[in-house]
Amino acid sequence: MDWIDWPRLESRIPLDELPAFHRAFLEKVRPGEADWSAAFLRQVQGKVQATLKGLERTGRAKREDGVLFVDRTVVPEAFLRYTDG
Repeated sequence: MDWIDWPRLESRIPLDELPAFHRAFLEKVRPGEADWSAAFLRQVQGKVQATLKGLERTGRAKREDGVLFVDRTVVPEAFLRYTDG
């Protein structure tokens, strides 16, 4: 798997784009579960954290030295420009 440093990715995304990133992430990983575009930001943030934990359980995310890495395939394509490569 090609791993992406999740905290680094989030820190590189401009603050005004973070809500769109989180909603796009949920749409990609949890398609059809809810209308994330209409969800409150706090609800979206909570679901992102729960989703990341679920990805860890399934091996699509991992922690190394306290840093969370996610499988590149879970990152919405529009936001890959903020990764290292």
